[in-house]
Amino acid sequence: MQARGRYFFPHSARCIDAVASLSDDGTVLRIADAQGAVLAAIPVKNLDISARLGTVRRRLSFPDGAGFDTADNDVIDVMLKKRGWLHRLESSWRTVLVSVIFAGLAVAGFALYGIPAAAAVMARHTPASVAHFASTQALDTLDGHVLQASGLSPSVQAQQQSLFRQVAAQAPPNPGGYRLLLRNAPLVGPNAFALPDGTIVATDQIILLAHSGDEMQGVYAHEISHVVHAHSLQRIYQASLVPAAIAFITGDASQLGHIATILPGVLLQSSYSRSFEQQADDDAAAAMRRMGKNPASLAGLLERIDTKICGRGNCGPSWLSSHPATMERAARLRGE
Repeated sequence: MQARGRYFFPHSARCIDAVASLSDDGTVLRIADAQGAVLAAIPVKNLDISARLGTVRRRLSFPDGAGFDTADNDVIDVMLKKRGWLHRLESSWRTVLVSVIFAGLAVAGFALYGIPAAAAVMARHTPASVAHFASTQALDTLDGHVLQASGLSPSVQAQQQSLFRQVAAQAPPNPGGYRLLLRNAPLVGPNAFALPDGTIVATDQIILLAHSGDEMQGVYAHEISHVVHAHSLQRIYQASLVPAAIAFITGDASQLGHIATILPGVLLQSSYSRSFEQQADDDAAAAMRRMGKNPASLAGLLERIDTKICGRGNCGPSWLSSHPATMERAARLRGE
């Protein structure tokens, strides 16, 4: 049995047509030219043979720097009884099928668990300067399109600021502190959201819908919890992991330009996960208890928003959007 190919002279690109064959005892590989002259004889154990991969030519390298390549892969396999592991894998449909299934599961697992886990780590270690940059960019976008200056009277605004300060005073420390911004948002409706740097935005519409200061303090405590746990950063990191990773690793806030375009939509839609919202509700209930307030007051506001916004079964962007069912949230808060 012979394999036809090319013999490369030691340490040279010069080659000639040649034939490879084994000695009778199968221990020596001989390379001969077209006239039968032996060009090389190498013990099989000293050969360096490239792995088989489809129809790619095999390369047999010799200790003296010479070599032999051939497309007769089947012959080489039989002669040397050496089938590469790559070829064995690609030749098995069972292996290919298992590999495809495994790859699909790996991708799904990374999307469902890997990305959220990575986003959580990145959010917890995001520099305050990066959080401030993203917040400023997002607020500029919102103020230029959907948010307007508050139309509430100065006395009402002062009252809300006082209520907010009471809640912020008992909240965990935040590098940038906490501040409340009031905005009129007729297109958005009753809403409140937290920016990553600790800025809380509440619309006139949600304040006018509240029956008491306790209800709004529950809203403020809920939104401050989103800041404490970096929920908005986690959401935008999940939505834009690549630029977020660059910004996190390099500390370059300019990389957050793309993220800043995503954040306004995340905030307006209150697009947090169910677990994030439950955590924020639980934290709000705990904060209200510490202040001597009844967590059930927040439940009443939630139900009122639900009736006003979703009464016709068509909820637009609001403080209820993408949150767990209102009745479930209200029952949980009353249970607190």
